Amino acid sequence: MKKILTIGKYTLKENISNKVFNGILYFGVLSIFFTTLLDEVALYEGGRVIRDSGLFFTEFLIMLIIVYISSTYVIKAVTEKSIYLVLTKAVTKSKYIMGINLGIIYSVFCNVLVMGGILGIILYIQGEFDWWYIRALFFIGLKLSILSSLGIFFSIISDSAVTSTIFTLFTYILGHGVMEIKAISEKLTGTVFQWILDLLYIILPKFNLLNYKDHLITTDINYLLIIGYIIVYITCVITATNIVFQRKRL
Repeated sequence: MKKILTIGKYTLKENISNKVFNGILYFGVLSIFFTTLLDEVALYEGGRVIRDSGLFFTEFLIMLIIVYISSTYVIKAVTEKSIYLVLTKAVTKSKYIMGINLGIIYSVFCNVLVMGGILGIILYIQGEFDWWYIRALFFIGLKLSILSSLGIFFSIISDSAVTSTIFTLFTYILGHGVMEIKAISEKLTGTVFQWILDLLYIILPKFNLLNYKDHLITTDINYLLIIGYIIVYITCVITATNIVFQRKRL
């Protein structure tokens, strides 16, 4: 466990020093400050407009960071041969995968903390800071944690950073439309397309469970069920990643 935590901390430090990581983060912070200008153009409820726009920028920009990091991390490590230095220090491939998963999840919540914290201060001044906002940030962090594990999986099965990035982005998009995929499947009963859509419905992440806007009004949320689903899903993805990585020739 100590080695996994060490790899996680190293991954986090490496991500923080990444120029692309910092560039998007800085742009995200500026975008959040830009949302304060919306208060001037909004006719009513300017604070709520700032909150909704700020949360959108927060999720979208952190998503770009995580997609870039997770889908290229292993490929970059193999190209630069830094992975061999780690694996020769009595670190198994499974511990390496769990460590970088943990490190990128650290990165997710660090970004959420920074961008969400700045937006939270602005919302507090506007009088729009409440429990719902904290819950929205939490859901964004959980959603992007799932995405990070999928990005690492795609980086293992693909030797191309472009391909793994595209797969990760498409998964993010399709994960928000799983209910629509299920509805289409029910209309194609008895066809090959139904089997394909049913398979997609099973393996795709259920991002609709973590869409904070769906929980804007209701307070009846089963947090144990949601967190349990996320733990099981990420565990399954990491297990699949380990299986592929064990057979992969570096």
